[in-house]
Amino acid sequence: MLLSINAVFNSWNGNKAIEYRRIERITGAEGDGGQRPGNGSSANMGSTSGTGVAFTRDPNTGEDVFYGDYLINAQGEDVFAGIRTPEPISRLEDDMPKVYEQLMGIRQKLETHYKEMQDIEFTVQDGTLYMLQTRTGKRTGTAAVRTAVEMVEAGDDRREDGRGPGQPESLNHLLMPQIEPKSRQKQGRSRSGPSARPRAPRWAGWSSRRPRR
Repeated sequence: MLLSINAVFNSWNGNKAIEYRRIERITGAEGDGGQRPGNGSSANMGSTSGTGVAFTRDPNTGEDVFYGDYLINAQGEDVFAGIRTPEPISRLEDDMPKVYEQLMGIRQKLETHYKEMQDIEFTVQDGTLYMLQTRTGKRTGTAAVRTAVEMVEAGDDRREDGRGPGQPESLNHLLMPQIEPKSRQKQGRSRSGPSARPRAPRWAGWSSRRPRR
């Protein structure tokens, strides 16, 4: 337990953490915090257990669809480790229909409450859903604009409290070179793989990432 606690606090001064705070302009923070949950859930207890991460909207386009990945009989780090290929979140409806229905309801509640696209993590143990965390989701500039417009149209405008959807810096993505969707369809795929982050094209052809829906 002490080793785990020390690892959390030591991570505050890690290179990635320092760089993240610089990029996100987080200043004045003096340290990290940690907690020990009373009862943990296990996601690797068979076919009725699993783990996943998801966005309440597509972070690449802003489309109002549930977007993410999950793994059956796996722990949270397995989704990112590359040991197994995650499944798109839409297939969870076939594997665990009750859990998927719960997630869809929670997705709507989170966006209604925060009035912002959310990035969530969850665990399922023996068919029971446990929500681990939610936070404002990172997105491309294209997605930020579409999300903001659609939320305003739906009556979820946050301008009254002085906070607009998304980060202004994300709009830089709109100024980067991009390939039109129609051109992509004509050229076909030259590469494919799980999505990681938005990128500007730097070579001939284009790189397509399989949608996680």
